[in-house]
Amino acid sequence: MKQIILLCFVTQLLWAQSTPVQSTVQQVTVFLNGAQITRSAKISLPIGKSELVFKGISPQINKQSIQVKSEGNFTILSVAHQLGNLLDKTQQDEITKIETQKRQIEDKLNLEKTHLLLFKREEDMLLKNQVVGGQQSGMKVADLKESIDYQRQRMQEVLLKKLELEKNIQKLENDTKNLNQQLTEINAKKDVQMSEIIVSVLAKEAVSNTPVSIAYFVKNAGWTPTYDFRVEKLNQPINISYKANVFQYSGEDWKDVKLTLSTANPYKSGTAPVLQKWVFGQPNDYSDYYENINANPYESPSEVQGKVISKTDKQPVPGVLVQLKNTNLGTSTDMNGNYKLSIPPNLALHQKVLVFSAVGMKSAEATIISTHINITLNEDVQKLEEVVVTGYAKVASDKITAPPPYLQGRIAGVSISRESEQRTVPLDITENNAPTSQSFEILIPYTVPSDGKVYTAEIKQENIPAVFEHFVVPKIDTDVFLYAHIIDWEKYKFLEGEASLFVENTFLGKSNLNLSNRDTLSLSFGRDKNVIVNRTKLKSYQKKQFIGSSKIEQFSYEIVARNTKNESINLLIEDQFPTSANKEVSIDDKEAPEAEINTETGKIKWRINLAPNKEHKVFLKYTIKSPKSGLVVDTSY
Repeated sequence: MKQIILLCFVTQLLWAQSTPVQSTVQQVTVFLNGAQITRSAKISLPIGKSELVFKGISPQINKQSIQVKSEGNFTILSVAHQLGNLLDKTQQDEITKIETQKRQIEDKLNLEKTHLLLFKREEDMLLKNQVVGGQQSGMKVADLKESIDYQRQRMQEVLLKKLELEKNIQKLENDTKNLNQQLTEINAKKDVQMSEIIVSVLAKEAVSNTPVSIAYFVKNAGWTPTYDFRVEKLNQPINISYKANVFQYSGEDWKDVKLTLSTANPYKSGTAPVLQKWVFGQPNDYSDYYENINANPYESPSEVQGKVISKTDKQPVPGVLVQLKNTNLGTSTDMNGNYKLSIPPNLALHQKVLVFSAVGMKSAEATIISTHINITLNEDVQKLEEVVVTGYAKVASDKITAPPPYLQGRIAGVSISRESEQRTVPLDITENNAPTSQSFEILIPYTVPSDGKVYTAEIKQENIPAVFEHFVVPKIDTDVFLYAHIIDWEKYKFLEGEASLFVENTFLGKSNLNLSNRDTLSLSFGRDKNVIVNRTKLKSYQKKQFIGSSKIEQFSYEIVARNTKNESINLLIEDQFPTSANKEVSIDDKEAPEAEINTETGKIKWRINLAPNKEHKVFLKYTIKSPKSGLVVDTSY
């Protein structure tokens, strides 16, 4: 007897029972590229060896990333991965149920059509009887009247019954159409490849209703940071809204999940470069490092960057929309025409194309075959003459003056379009700091379908102190630009991303937040028409003298700045003295009272605190000594 019991126990250990597991996505950590998904389920196991089959898993799963956890009293023997389809037993049962309903409806439909045919024939008979009765002679008037009344009443009953049967038939046909649609949707999933995770376990005693979780990494998901920078008053901090554009097309929907956004990028190699011995005259080549910088177990995605210029004037084009073809993923060029875009891994071939589009320019496409793609756009004369309004007002964007050299890592204030003001409430989050990254844990359930669309979530707002400064180069452009300088910006842990600029709830445009290794981050909020600057050449100071073989010319300029605002401003005015590369030409008698002068470059800076409704004047003058036979051209305008 003991031998029989032992034999049965050994048989149970050797025989693996396959058990489908119904699991749901509970938690998702979205990285800048890719995401880690955690599913949970409850299982019951008999004594012995069993196979747990988790279905409906993304086909973009990385097999090496699978983790299985449970506190149940059983041993995990192995974890395997294979491709399956979306249909499971529940869906197969649904197909059977729908087909049964279709047969029942078909029987009712045939019966109703038979009844309808009978009533149509009766209608024909009644019509014929009317003709026959009308042709009979010698029929009494009372009998004729009774016959007509009967035929009229019966005809009414037949027609009403026909109408009822036709309505029933129409309803049954619609029901059949709806069931066919359901079958089409379910059967379409037969060809959709999904993953299955098979977990082999061994239980020495029965296990009941024990929680188990599986975690795995998927491709075709990620998030990009975006910002709203808002200025209300010059004496108040900047309000910054930190947002996240989340996307995924992994193949499985995330419904009401616990969502965490991480600034980590699993695709970026964590291996630091190593300097190799460099022999002068031989190549100092580190191309292998750059080629493998994205190498990792999850197969590297790509990041593409480049510059967009105009074919007409060879100048950078700001505000160009750079988009992955057939997706909602994209960015726009900054003031200098530069762009940078993260490309999700394993895109379909038709999506590995960048589309460049801008107002007044012909769109262009470029296949992604390199990490650096420059593009030249042609003007579209027809589009320049035709203005199309699509739900919002387009405003003309003036040419932006080149920024001062000392302002680096700023946002360019490029006016692209006027948008309606929309303020949102940040989600409840918990912010955590890891040794090499930062994460934002959203505390309310969140849903992101697998449709490739971008879903924007505002994760936090901060008021950051800033120093405001107005800047103008009146020699080039008399418009005054407003800048906000943020000191020690690194502690706010910004990431590069798209930014929207607002001043007093007025949308100024979009640009990219380009970060550089500087102590101060400067943001340009565009032109301030409330500060007026003019630069005038003073004729009374202009003189021309001839001494010997030399010619001496004097130049003088007045710059007038007026503040029409109701608050004081800090104004930086830049100008320049000419410099000489010819020993026969000298620049002398240089004067610029109250200004900082760079003797090497000739640049001049006035820093002025300008009170409300006040104006301030500054001057510069210089002389140019050159050979009498030569020609000195005033190019200071």
